[in-house]
Amino acid sequence: MSDTLPRLQINRLRVLSGPKVVYDQLFHEGVNIIRGHNGSGKSTISDFIFYVLGGEFDDWKEAARKCTSVQAEILTSKGQLTLKRAIESKTTPIEVFFGALKDAETHGLDGWESFPIRRQQKSESFSQVMFRSIGIPEAQSEGASNVTMHQLIRLCYSDQRSPAARLFRFESFDTPAIREAVGDLVCGLGGYEIYEIGLKLRELTKDLEDARQRLNGLLKAMPPDAALQNSESIQEKLRELDAEKKNLIRETQKVDEYLGKGQLDEHIKNRRDAHNRVAKAQALLFDTEREIKDRDFELREIKGFQDYLLETLSRLDFAERSLAIFGAVAFTHCPACGEKLAPVTEPGHCFVCHSSTDSEKEKSRYNKIRLDLDIQTRETKQLMTTKLAELDSLKQDLKKYQQDYSKESTDFEIRYSGSNGPREAYLAARTTRIGHIDAEGAYLVRSLGIAAELDRLNKLVDERSAEINKFKQRELSLQRHAQARRNTALLETSSIGVSILNDDLQRQDEFKNASTMKLNFRDDAILVDEKLNFAESSNVFLKNTAVLSLLLAAGEDQKFYHPMFLLLDNIEDKGMETARSHLFQEIIVKRATELKVPYQVIFTTSMMNPALDLDSYTIGPSYSAEQKSLSF
Repeated sequence: MSDTLPRLQINRLRVLSGPKVVYDQLFHEGVNIIRGHNGSGKSTISDFIFYVLGGEFDDWKEAARKCTSVQAEILTSKGQLTLKRAIESKTTPIEVFFGALKDAETHGLDGWESFPIRRQQKSESFSQVMFRSIGIPEAQSEGASNVTMHQLIRLCYSDQRSPAARLFRFESFDTPAIREAVGDLVCGLGGYEIYEIGLKLRELTKDLEDARQRLNGLLKAMPPDAALQNSESIQEKLRELDAEKKNLIRETQKVDEYLGKGQLDEHIKNRRDAHNRVAKAQALLFDTEREIKDRDFELREIKGFQDYLLETLSRLDFAERSLAIFGAVAFTHCPACGEKLAPVTEPGHCFVCHSSTDSEKEKSRYNKIRLDLDIQTRETKQLMTTKLAELDSLKQDLKKYQQDYSKESTDFEIRYSGSNGPREAYLAARTTRIGHIDAEGAYLVRSLGIAAELDRLNKLVDERSAEINKFKQRELSLQRHAQARRNTALLETSSIGVSILNDDLQRQDEFKNASTMKLNFRDDAILVDEKLNFAESSNVFLKNTAVLSLLLAAGEDQKFYHPMFLLLDNIEDKGMETARSHLFQEIIVKRATELKVPYQVIFTTSMMNPALDLDSYTIGPSYSAEQKSLSF
């Protein structure tokens, strides 16, 4: 199997109470059975597995609350990871070591990286790390970041707390949209665009409603003069006033005036102050223009670094593929000199130099480098966004400073570029008119702002309506395309599920004669021939059949994005009889061992099928009241 296919496997699980190890067991590929009496702690181990894989869980049993941390060595399609999580709250971050647990133990704090459960603005989330390592498409947008490891494992963990008729592990704050997005992802739709479009449509619809409300409010507050509701008519009036003002300025510049000594000194002082104001406005304008040029240069530099990171990521992928190809070549002669090489007698050694090799460590190292590059790429993108925002702000400032400079320059030109005498009636009349023009212009500019806001809101309403229509058309197109893949995946799952239901004991007539098993992710329901809710023990049988069928279908169809991991802690829930439990255990082993791809199924039982009580399946001892799973 190619290491690009999704894979998640627990290799080792360890639970600590302070410095004391109270649980430490090795798990393996394939079927893993945790067995023991009721109340011996099997479900507690299941909860620890869910929690260390990113589950948002804090409803601990009394024994579990005595523990302080849980550790797990896992195997993914990209290599080994070691996870460590303090037993605290639903949102407690998870520490990750890129390698095996035995190597992590020698590093102390060095080599561990802490990741939050949910995506934060300045850091990668645990789900992003896990999705990349497992080989599942990662959510790129903030909206789709709700699809987390917690949500994914909810579809792979059948626990005792959830109602048996539900497909997902139960939680109080749940949405149909997230369940549908997770189900579509597992079925192999390969992206989150449909889910993201749904979020975007809700956002656009709210924007449209808000814009319409503001538009109606402004129209009611506007004066009855219809001309003020039109930006073009206000602009035309402003142009007329501007032309009149310029003509008045030209007329005042022709007046000859005679000034006395005191008037001349005051006139010179006022002229110097006005000149300083012009110089200050000009300096602000020039400084802002220079800053804009600097931001443009920085953006070009950031873009160059961004391109370099993308190129480095591409080269890293090429280097990893090259290592995979050449590392598998069994050289018989030295590739440098051509001399015959001594044969390698032990696996895991280089054919040329006979040094020890560890492919899992190499994959873990490449995975860490790739994660570091991804983090730098995201940070560079954030920096680019910040710099663009700064550039936009500077451009807005530039417009203001241009207006300030124009005003000061005009004022200086009016007052001091003409003759230097006192004002005569001719000059006074024209200056007064200029003042009136300025006041009228200011009023029109305020009206223009209201009219411009009306224009903006009308434009926004049109744009949002067009965007909503565009996204609805895209959503419809994606739904049509996705439906084909969804139907294929669910049909394969249904076929497997029906065959398992048909093999059940004669306890539920609908199962023996079933022809379809339908999974409805959005409604969190499982239907048999369009029927819901059977006897409680049959609901348990059906729930486990559904999640098992998803894994089995994914094992046969590599277009699924299933992690090939399943955790069942309720196969004997709701009054399940021993014979029926033994049968379902046999079905799990028989169907799962027929798969040709790596997988892991972990289930707990208090009704161990004697035929399966083998070291190749069982994990740890058979627990009891005297020997519980957690050894304090």
